[in-house]
Amino acid sequence: MTTIGSRSCTLCCFFFVVVVFNAFVLTESEVFTVGDESRWDTQVNYGSWTDNHNFTVGDILEFKYSRSEHNVYEVTKEVYQSCNATASDGVLAKYQTGDDQIELKEARKYWFICEIDGHCFGGMRLAIQVAQQQQQQSAAGTGDSSTGGSSSSASSGASNIIKYSLGRYCSLFIYMVLVSACIWK
Repeated sequence: MTTIGSRSCTLCCFFFVVVVFNAFVLTESEVFTVGDESRWDTQVNYGSWTDNHNFTVGDILEFKYSRSEHNVYEVTKEVYQSCNATASDGVLAKYQTGDDQIELKEARKYWFICEIDGHCFGGMRLAIQVAQQQQQQSAAGTGDSSTGGSSSSASSGASNIIKYSLGRYCSLFIYMVLVSACIWK
């Protein structure tokens, strides 16, 4: 004989299993070390480097460099093409730590340069296209192959980051409370 309490407990347990399964469906993002083992430096062809990578929303670009020699500016297309970062409205962000991690939050084109005199024209500039997460298979990274420098390794140098949705954690917490209430009855 089943009681209403045991039915609701069974129902809570069912929902708990569904939520736990949903919470562990992972969204995979990648961390790309720009230039791979050559890092952000003057001896890398970033056009070739981007051709070997696909970028999607949520991915992270990691710029590693000697902060006494380089920097990273996220810029507009015009500043990227001219390598002239003196126009403040063309500079979207400045990074100078030597280990900058930039999350790609939108599906759009991104442009980065080293603002140190002569470095951008010497090849320290990066242009990438970022696609939506579901378009990952068909989206390709695109770069400016005219940036010069020597070819970098084709290995991705990427490590996976597992991201969980905050909403999934909240749902998981709510259902855990419901199941706990059923168990303690």
